[in-house]
Amino acid sequence: MNCLAIDTSTDFLSLAVHDGEHEHVFHEHVGQKHAEQTLPAIRRLLDGAGIELAALEAIVYGQGPGSFTGVRIACGIAQGLAFSCGLPVIGIPTLDAVAEQAPAGRVWVCLDARMQQVYAAAYDTRVWHRMADIEVNPAADIAAPAGDDWFGAGDGFALYGETLAARLGDRLTAVDTGLRPHASSLLRLAASGRYPRRHPREAELLYIRNKVALTSLEQQALRAC
Repeated sequence: MNCLAIDTSTDFLSLAVHDGEHEHVFHEHVGQKHAEQTLPAIRRLLDGAGIELAALEAIVYGQGPGSFTGVRIACGIAQGLAFSCGLPVIGIPTLDAVAEQAPAGRVWVCLDARMQQVYAAAYDTRVWHRMADIEVNPAADIAAPAGDDWFGAGDGFALYGETLAARLGDRLTAVDTGLRPHASSLLRLAASGRYPRRHPREAELLYIRNKVALTSLEQQALRAC
């Protein structure tokens, strides 16, 4: 499936394009420079792959949750590129992209949501099933999934590992804190056919929460805890 995938939901810029035979990837830490670096990086990636944008079948993007600004950048660029060439867009949740990289089995994805919270969702990747809606809460309040032999994935475990591990106890068998949304995973998930193709005007974002930052009083309360 010839697609371009874009994820800017974290401090990494993650891009991938498939030309029908090979996958070409750009995945680098860019901090907060997605707005200025994404389009030039896409141009270089397409030139290196020897493929024109109009030859693609769709533009895939990480629709969130994640950085509020980041997910809007990916969606906006996907829409603009798709409109310019008459292509559909495919939005894929960022936690799905993390779960796709984990070993087959039960996977509990927990990503840093800032504001002392995590985004979390449980999956059975053997049959590709997200067991419940993605939630956002403090690590101590996240609903622990039922069942045994869970693999923990995501940087939420790097920040709140002890708290999250205590939620599962010995049912948590392994953790990879380095897994994050990756454009290669978006390509593979798009190729599965599980995610609908939409007209660019129908592109959707997945915020989970509407609040961007804590107030100064809320920050002081947290520091006092």
